[in-house]
Amino acid sequence: MTLLDGEASEDDRLIVAISPERFQPFLHQCGGDRVRALRLYAWDSEVARALQSPLRDLEVSLRNRLHRQLVGKHGQEAWWDVPKARPNHKGLDMLERARETLEDRRPYRPFGPCDIVAQLPFGFWVGLLGRGGRDNYEMKYWNSSLRHLFREHRGGREDLYRKFQFMLTLRNRIAHHECVFQRHLERDLETALTLLRHVSPEMADRHEKYGQVPQVLARRRAVLAGTEPMRL
Repeated sequence: MTLLDGEASEDDRLIVAISPERFQPFLHQCGGDRVRALRLYAWDSEVARALQSPLRDLEVSLRNRLHRQLVGKHGQEAWWDVPKARPNHKGLDMLERARETLEDRRPYRPFGPCDIVAQLPFGFWVGLLGRGGRDNYEMKYWNSSLRHLFREHRGGREDLYRKFQFMLTLRNRIAHHECVFQRHLERDLETALTLLRHVSPEMADRHEKYGQVPQVLARRRAVLAGTEPMRL
């Protein structure tokens, strides 16, 4: 059956719009029940939208906190230009792509370090908490500066990095419109808020008070059963 087939049902057309391949994980999860799978597809979108809020604030808060710490350590806004603070080749590639993007967007306007900071992806900042390969980020960034931001964390740098990597993966799945219903989303939210509390306790408090994720998680069973409406 195709989109042009006059006998195609509304569900048929929705599935074609989603694409059968993309719809398959939802259908499998629902035991082949297309109506229930379409409800799951809608709920997955709803929970992804709700999760974007704490993930956005985690990314921005981490970025700004790490940047301020490294500026203070190295005495200039473009701390990445200080030889002893220069990132590894992967980090330098991200910096170069950020500059190229800014040049393309504003060819006749100058830009500064603050513009580059805003353009750098979440992965750049999470990467600063990693090993850094041969560049030994543990000595370059962690021991000399960044560890002081995470005094309340008890698991060490590797554990902290692993948790931020989980959040990076979740953030990227949402950004690329991939499904998230198969993840342990309650645990993901707990991790996001714990990490956010390290870099901005006030922002973590705000999300714990006003965040929508718990309510959306609680709706899943009722949405799939059809006793609560889908929210698109």
